[in-house]
Amino acid sequence: MKETMGQIIRRLRKERNYTQEELAELLDVTPQAISKWENDMGMPDVSQIVPIARTFGVSTDTLFGTLGANESEEVSRIVRNASAMLSKPLTSQSLLLKYRALQEGLKSYHNNTVLLMQLLETGLSLSYPDNTGNLYDAEHAEAIYGECIRYANLIISYSKNISNIMRARMIMVMLHSAHGNFSEANSYAEQFPYRADFNIHVMYAYYAHWKKDYVLETKSCQYGVAHYLEALLRIITRLAKSYMLQENYKEAASTLEASLELVQCIFKENDIMPPIHYRDSADMYALLAEAYIGQGDVDKALSSLEKMVEYDLSDYPRIDDKMTTKSPLLNAIPLNFYQKRIDRYQDLVAKLTSPQFDKIKTQNRYQAMLMRAKSQQ
Repeated sequence: MKETMGQIIRRLRKERNYTQEELAELLDVTPQAISKWENDMGMPDVSQIVPIARTFGVSTDTLFGTLGANESEEVSRIVRNASAMLSKPLTSQSLLLKYRALQEGLKSYHNNTVLLMQLLETGLSLSYPDNTGNLYDAEHAEAIYGECIRYANLIISYSKNISNIMRARMIMVMLHSAHGNFSEANSYAEQFPYRADFNIHVMYAYYAHWKKDYVLETKSCQYGVAHYLEALLRIITRLAKSYMLQENYKEAASTLEASLELVQCIFKENDIMPPIHYRDSADMYALLAEAYIGQGDVDKALSSLEKMVEYDLSDYPRIDDKMTTKSPLLNAIPLNFYQKRIDRYQDLVAKLTSPQFDKIKTQNRYQAMLMRAKSQQ
């Protein structure tokens, strides 16, 4: 049966991980309007068709169901089946299975930007040496890096979504740098703006303020806070690791202490801190313990690991999909900070037995933590 426009909009929204509220903000309509469209209780105005298509990165024909409907359905199926191959905790082996399945799908849909973005993100995990856990695939990394260059260029050429284009360029900076192609990395890096406050949420905050829509202004500001918080934690983690590579362990520890205190402060209204200290490249508690070891402070290193173990075994299992953020900095938006993301989850025993903790593995407190972690497997 042919999809209605409402069904197409709902499918495209979910494929791109937008909430109805987020899509409404992008299109300058109400969430109620999005709900009516998706439930076929109303149709977008003709003037809204092009912005909707541009937001999703598809043609207007796709929205009307006259072109690409079967392709979109099939691509969704390919992505679902490929993602089902992932293991928990995530491994390079299962990630490679997903990558190969996506490549097979691309043979039928050569320039499909959904598949290309999935391939690029998965390829980044496999070919970027600084990834957390065991995701880097040294055997295939060089070949995957070359393939990702092609996928990125296709996205830049064919995508109508500026976020996809900027993400593709960002991944090129990361991969070209990691694989020693510094000239290309620098070329892509120079294409980015100097300021970070050019995102859609900040722009909507200005717009809503002068429209006197203070509810929208509040939500827009909070979306901005949410994205800045993620970006801040990402760059702080990188800064701390940079300090440690210079054996500047005191500054590394102070940097990580401040960031964890910030998270605790923002989410103090909640009983449990969200797992946003699980970063793409490290658990921040484990990284802090490593910095303390570098300083020669074994007691603080063990205390940091004990906090990590307590969170992983006591707090993390209590998190469920119904948990929401209570902070007035973030409580008006539907973003789920308490989401249990498979791409950041690491097995506790694997974290504890990492080589960076070799110097404290004979400590009784360390042995007690390890025994507790193993008993919960």
